[in-house]
Amino acid sequence: MKICETTLSFLEEDCVQTFGKEAGRALAARAEEAYQELLRGADDRGSEAIRDHLQRKLLPPMAYYMALRAQNMEEGAALEYVRQETRKAAQIKRAQMQAIARMPFAYAMYRLGVKKYMRKNFPAAGWQTEWARCDGQEIHFNLRSCLYWDESKAHGCPELCPVYCENDDISFSGLLPKIRFARTGTLAGGADCCDFHFIRA
Repeated sequence: MKICETTLSFLEEDCVQTFGKEAGRALAARAEEAYQELLRGADDRGSEAIRDHLQRKLLPPMAYYMALRAQNMEEGAALEYVRQETRKAAQIKRAQMQAIARMPFAYAMYRLGVKKYMRKNFPAAGWQTEWARCDGQEIHFNLRSCLYWDESKAHGCPELCPVYCENDDISFSGLLPKIRFARTGTLAGGADCCDFHFIRA
């Protein structure tokens, strides 16, 4: 798989627009090299879902960040460039959430499928999910461990993980006005868990 086949399919084009044709293509090539190296060392823990997260969502932004830092870009600036790319991907996810919000009884349907969705797409091999509430007014679960946080730390860039976390706010805003997403903390931000609240609005 190449970066152009992931959630950052537009990365090379954006690099060219931002840094110029020659420098942008060179940067995109370095990101691709970093991505392929990360893929070779990736451990999917025997899970197809985790493999998909690694290949399509987690490692592409990490590779871009590593490529930016490799050319001596300051940490904050590099994070902001990665943030710009991941926000574009989050906007695509937001549009998918909007489709759910337009459906009748959106909250009821979301509640009905959420546990099955979490088991399939966020398996125990990568996330420790603690269910606190799933009733007619609120869906609330806590992630006591998270693949994105674990991988960010393992690759020496824990500062990157909040960029992943921020995009939940963008993606889930698409559920409004039927469902309101709220969160008080994340593992990457120093909390003891990432809490997810989906509140019937």
